[in-house]
Parts: sequence; C-alpha cells; structure tokens
Amino acid sequence: MSPHDLLVMMGIVIIAGVFTQLLAERLRVPAIVPLLATGVLLGPEVLGLVEPDALGNGLRVIIPLMVAIIVFEGGMQLDVTYLRQVSQVVRNLISIGAFITAALAAVAAHFFVGLDWGLALLFGALMSVTGPTVINPLLKRAAVTQRLKTILIAEGVLVDAIGAVLAVVVLEALLTSVSPLENFWGWLLRVGGGTLLGIGGGWLLGRYLRWVGRTLSADLTRLAALGGLLAIYTIAEYVAAEAGIAAAAAAGIVVGNTRFPNEKEVHHFKGDLTTLGLGVIFVLLAARISFADLAAVGWGGILTLLVLILLIRPITVFISSIGARLNLREKLFVSAVGPRGIIAASFTTFAALRLEEAGYMGSETLSALVFMVIIGTVVIQSITTPWIARLLGVQPMLTIIVGADPLGRDLARHLESQGLEAALIDRDPDNVALAIESGLTAFQGDATQESVLIKAGIERAHSLVATTSSDKANLLVCQIARSRFQIKELVSRVNTESNMATFRESGIRAMSPNRAALMMLDNLLRRPSTLQLLSDLDSGKDVTEVTLRNQRLVDKPLKDLRLAGDVLVAMIRRAGKLFVPHGNTMLELGDQVTLIGSSEDVDMAVELIGRASGGDGQVTTAPVQIR
Repeated sequence: MSPHDLLVMMGIVIIAGVFTQLLAERLRVPAIVPLLATGVLLGPEVLGLVEPDALGNGLRVIIPLMVAIIVFEGGMQLDVTYLRQVSQVVRNLISIGAFITAALAAVAAHFFVGLDWGLALLFGALMSVTGPTVINPLLKRAAVTQRLKTILIAEGVLVDAIGAVLAVVVLEALLTSVSPLENFWGWLLRVGGGTLLGIGGGWLLGRYLRWVGRTLSADLTRLAALGGLLAIYTIAEYVAAEAGIAAAAAAGIVVGNTRFPNEKEVHHFKGDLTTLGLGVIFVLLAARISFADLAAVGWGGILTLLVLILLIRPITVFISSIGARLNLREKLFVSAVGPRGIIAASFTTFAALRLEEAGYMGSETLSALVFMVIIGTVVIQSITTPWIARLLGVQPMLTIIVGADPLGRDLARHLESQGLEAALIDRDPDNVALAIESGLTAFQGDATQESVLIKAGIERAHSLVATTSSDKANLLVCQIARSRFQIKELVSRVNTESNMATFRESGIRAMSPNRAALMMLDNLLRRPSTLQLLSDLDSGKDVTEVTLRNQRLVDKPLKDLRLAGDVLVAMIRRAGKLFVPHGNTMLELGDQVTLIGSSEDVDMAVELIGRASGGDGQVTTAPVQIR
C-alpha cells in the first residue's frame, strides 16, 4: 500500500472513530460496541477500506502511545481522598484478584476452547484487566455511589498496567527460554519500576504545570501536560519495555490530584485525546477480526464468556473484599461490572503479531476469543448494570436543585463531595454552561415544566431544593414535585421573610438567607466551637442524620448498637424533640439519629441504621442543623 493510500486509510479511520463515538453518545451506549462494529464494517471482511496489517510495525507504535494517553487520563480522574477509603479492596483486586482471574480464565480457555496451556495462560493474563474507558460509561448510566465508582475506576486504571505487563511476561515465556524466576523479576521491574517512575515523574510534572500555568497561556499548559506524559512514558519504556503503561497510570493519579492553573483545560484536552485515541485504536483492531475465527471459537467461547461473568468475577471480588467494609449488595454490584476494553484488545493484537511472526499456532483463535469476550461483556453489562444497580439499591440519592447560580452550584458540589448525586436546572444558559464546565450535571429549562424535571431525573429523585431568587417559582416547583412526583423531601430558599409561613404551611422546609446569616453570626459570636464542629471538620470526617428504619434495632439500648470503627451517636430527634442519648437509651422506629465520625465509618453506620430490614429501599439521611 502506497503512502498516499495509507494516508487516506488513516483519514477514514479517524473520521469513522469520531462520528461513531458521537452516535454512541447520542444513543447513550458505551462507544466500544459501535466502534467494533464500525471497524468490522470497514475492514477486509466487509468493505475492505481499512487494512490494519498494511501499517506493519506502525501498528505497534500507534497503539501503545494511544493507550498511554488513555491510561493517564483515566488516572487523572481518581480522587485520592476516596481512594484511601477503599484502598484495601482496590489493592486486593489488582493483586490477588488479578492473579485469580488470570488463573481461572486460563483453565476455562483450555478446557472449553482447547487452547494449549501457553495460549490459555496468555488469555488469562489478558482477562485480568478491565478498563476505565468502558467502565466510565457504564457507571454514568448506573449512577452508583462514589465509593463504588472509585473502586471500579481505580481497579480499571491500575489493573490495566499490571495486566498488560503480566501479558507481556507470559508472551516472552512462550517465545523465549527465559526461566520462571527471571520472568517474575522482569514483571516486578516493569510494574514496580514503572510505578516509581510514574510517581516521581508525575510529581515533577505537577510542579512544572504550576509554573507554566502561572507564567504562560492555557494552550501551552495543555501542551506541557502532553509533553510531560510522553516524556514519562518514553523514559519508563527506555528503562524496561512495557513499563510505560504503569508509569502513565501512576503519573495520571499524581497529576490529577495536584492543583495548578488551567487545570480544567488540561482535563478537557486529555479527554479529547482519549476520545480520538479510542476511536483510532478500536476501529483498527476491529478491522482485524475474522468471522471465520469467531465461528471457530463457537460455543466454547460463549461458555468461557459466561463463566467469566457469572463465576470468575464474583469469586475474585468476594475474595478480594474479605475484611473490607463492603456490604453484600456492594460486593454483588462490583461482581456484576467487569467489562474488558482497550488494554485487552490492544495487547491481544500486539501478542498476535508477535506469535504470527514466530510461527506459533493458535494466535487467530486467541484473538477471536478475546474479542468475543470484549464484545460480550460490554454488550451484556451495558444492558444489565443500571438494572442491577437499581435492584441492589446502590444508587446514591438524587437531589434536584432548581437554580444553577453560584449558590446552587456550591450546593451541588457539596452534595457530590458527600457521595450523593445532584442535578441542576436553570433557565439561564450561562449558569448551565458554568455548571457543566465545573463537572456538574445541569439542564437548561423551566423547572415548572414536567418535561424538564423528568429530563433531570426527578422520577428517581429523593429530594428537591429550590434556590432561585423568585419565591413564586420556588413554591410552584416544590408543589409540582410533591403533587406530580411524590417527592417528600422539599427544601426552599425564601427571599421575602413574610412568605416563610406560606412555605411552611405547604410542608416545605424553608430557609431565609437573612435569617440563616443571622444564626451563623450568632453562633460565631456565642457558640464558636459548636459551629466550627460542622464547618471545619478534617478531611475524611463527617456529620450526618439518618432515620432509623431497621426493625432489628428497635427497642434495643444504644450500647448494643455496636457501631464499627470511629463513629459516635451524638443526638437523637424523636417526635420533634432533640436530646442527647446515653448507653441505655432505647431506640425507636423513626428516630432521627445524628452521627459523627470518619466518613467511611459513618457511611457504614448509616447503612446499618437507615436500611429497612430485609429491604432494598433508599436510606434516608439529612444535613445536621445547629439550633
């Protein structure tokens, strides 16, 4: 193929990748499925417009570079604050869990598909990865708690690097006479060395971006971030082949948790590059799929896919979460989400090319089996994940906020920092644009129209907060939410003091900005320590109020509650009266219990107290007020 033909082919690949992802976003499905379909359609099996093998060694260069950018961008999305809370589960999933998955997947591939043990072990290594590029779209549709998001995204980012290196080590063992001990040390050097280089390089890059952001333009800040990533990746690859993926993942986590000017622009730029890279990679890789190879895998491949989803993934998750503070529903949800994506596809192609060059038989069957698993896991889990999330009750409570002005945006950010979900509605397109740019979910429209409320998700909302400057609009929206959508938790800002009685008579909890400011100033003057308790809590600490719904705790003394970890019952509100409990205080159904302690321990206590016995309903919590 001539250079001109290659240029035209790559143009087709890029155009197809971009427009296919736009279509996927429109259809609200993970982009990987339509991308794979597009690649097959354009490939030699159908239209013959894209022939990846014509790129030769160029395919081996394009894929790793794109993967490094994708993994770096995935790492930037991880919040270390949340990662610390679930570090035990994530650590086990990417270590013990990865090896359990690899071993069991290898056994399945050997007995169900007939791969020899060498290729079966390579298949197992490729199956040890998941991938943030396919998990993120699933989690957006499922809208689960922040803790579950962090576990699954962190696993995807970190296990990608570990699984990729493990696959390369197994591949080298197949093609060379390296001893098992040398293989182990090679794997440790790539993972450990790449991680250390990534941490160090990410720290330096974060400081460099601070300097560039303060002294140069946003455009140059984005360019510096890309150049720094490529430098870290290249240095790691120079030290040890395939160590660059681990370095890119670690650097992304460090940079993503570093504050620097033009940070949003860098995130958006990396997101654009990731979108472009995904389109190019999947179209190229899918174009190499052969219908005959897929047919040859047959029912053995389907059985392997089902075993991976229904047996191997749950075993991995339940073993990895031993001793962790995850309840049964959370473990089941994590077990249900394990799609394979970019790393499995790209390294399968890389391995197949190496195996073909070495004359190793069976590489076509390996590729077909991997792509069957990728397509199967993504299609099945894109359909089942939102349904399973609702069934298990692991979705956070959604709060509709009417008004995306600075007050509404700040409230939404605060709710999301507590692991809740918020959706803003505003007529002003500028307010909506500012909310979306800051990473919030926002919709433009009139909140008094049912169609706008439905679009924002009010049918699954737990509460609504009206924060606009119009008392008339706030009252009307709250009344519509209660009468049409049965929303019980209604809170509103009241701008005119004389309207307070009207809101309260309508059963709406009302707040006057002037009165709230007066109370805050009074507390600062006369009760500074009490106010500081709520306003200056250390990171990782929380105060919340939960309604007692667990029948098993009714008529039990508080001392028998046995809350795990660092959490304290500070107050109880019963029949409208607030009191400080003691050890012999008997708990009653409907008690509003105020908890204070570490965020993770408070979450576990809320789960125990607020979950109806044997039910899957939502836990009712509320902010704590000073009176």
